[in-house]
Amino acid sequence: MGAFGFECTLDKVIGELKNYSDFSIHRALAELLPSLKLAGHRVLIFGQWTSMLDILEWTLDVIGVTYRRLDGSTQVTERQTIVDTLNNDTSTFACLLSTRVGGQGLNLVGADTVVIHDMDYNPQIYRQAEDRCHRIGQVKPVTIYRLVTKATVDENVYEIAKRKLVLDPAVLESGVEMDNEGDTSTMGEILSKLLLG
Repeated sequence: MGAFGFECTLDKVIGELKNYSDFSIHRALAELLPSLKLAGHRVLIFGQWTSMLDILEWTLDVIGVTYRRLDGSTQVTERQTIVDTLNNDTSTFACLLSTRVGGQGLNLVGADTVVIHDMDYNPQIYRQAEDRCHRIGQVKPVTIYRLVTKATVDENVYEIAKRKLVLDPAVLESGVEMDNEGDTSTMGEILSKLLLG
C-alpha cells in the first residue's frame, strides 16, 4: 500500500503535496542542493520526524544526489560507518539526520553545510545539530540554512525559538542582555516579552 492508498491517482497525490507548506521548502531544496553540490559543498540535512526524513529521501532521489541516512532506526553498529563514509568519501554528498540522533556527539566535519528542515521550540537542539560540522578538524567555513515557509506554524515556532536564544546570554550575563538595537533589557523584561508578547 502506498502512502496515499491503492485507489489514489498521480494527480491526487500531486495536488495533495502542492497544498503542503513543505512543498515550497522541497522546491527550494531542489534548487539549493544541486548548486551546493556543483560548488563542492557537502550537506547535513536535519529533520525532527522520521516520516519527514522519508519524504526528504524521495526529494533527494528525485534531485539525484548521493546521501546516507541516520535516525533512531539506524543500527548502532552502522552509525560509525555512516559517519566515516560522510567524512571520508567525497562521493557522498548529503546525510539525512534526525535531530535527536544526529544532533549529539557526532563529528561530521566531512560536511560544510547544515540545512535545518523543520523547526523546534527548543533552539538548543539545532545548535547541537549545527555543531556537528563545527568540530575539531573542520577546515572549511560552515554555512547554516534554516528552511521556514512564510505564514506557517513553522514561522511562528522559529520566531519563538529565536526569542528563547535571547535568554541564554541574559542568564549568563547576570540578567542583562543587549539586543540588536543596543537597548538593554533585564531578565524580567525579556521574560515578560516572551510570555506576554
